[in-house]
Amino acid sequence: MATTLDVKIVTPEKRVFDGQASEIVLPAWEGELGVYPDHDSLLTLLRSGSCKLVTASGVQTWVVGRGFAEIGGSSVTILTSSCVAASEVDKAKAQADLTAAEAELGGAEFGSEKLRQAQIMAENARARLDA
Repeated sequence: MATTLDVKIVTPEKRVFDGQASEIVLPAWEGELGVYPDHDSLLTLLRSGSCKLVTASGVQTWVVGRGFAEIGGSSVTILTSSCVAASEVDKAKAQADLTAAEAELGGAEFGSEKLRQAQIMAENARARLDA
């Protein structure tokens, strides 16, 4: 029986985290998902939100964008559009991004790509503000 998980957080630009954790809490599409060693295999969609890792050095919190998590009994791989340590979030920039996204939402046509992109931008900004 495994006691830790091999965790990788990967964005299109780089591998953000590669290490061990005893517990992970992910922002899954339908709500928070807790993952422990020996978890059943699962592939899940991620929404923008906080990802918490319990490591030997303490709890690490990351703000991730939309993506996927592949979960196995001894590993978790998170593929996400963006990732930043919660401690490094620029709250003023996140608030400005949210304001801009809300302005775009107000002028976008229902069902348009512009509306979809503004929704994603607002979701990501809210996740950074909540971190």
